[in-house]
Amino acid sequence: MLIRLANIVGLIVLSSASCTTTQPVSSAEAACTVATARVTAQRHLPTSHAAFCDDIPETDGRDGYYVTALRAHCPEELCGSTNMGWFAVQKATGEVFEVDDVSDWKVGRRVAEGS
Repeated sequence: MLIRLANIVGLIVLSSASCTTTQPVSSAEAACTVATARVTAQRHLPTSHAAFCDDIPETDGRDGYYVTALRAHCPEELCGSTNMGWFAVQKATGEVFEVDDVSDWKVGRRVAEGS
């Protein structure tokens, strides 16, 4: 619950910043906040559409990135996958990228906000 609250506060802070502003991220929770804001903006969805992040341990992911799957809320009693996609957040810059290949966490195209 505290992590979700921290994510909400982070989203409020991010939404007040410039769309092109990026900054380093230093935790999986911060990466979740950044990925949620960027992906939902790109897809023209409210940030509340994303329920949580399914983080990969840093030791299993890609060097220099936090790797996570964004999960959406399930509006039905029974749901199939709620995976919105796999994303890599670059630690040094906070840039968000799609993950092209989950077998080796190959980083794909940059997620551009609101495009």
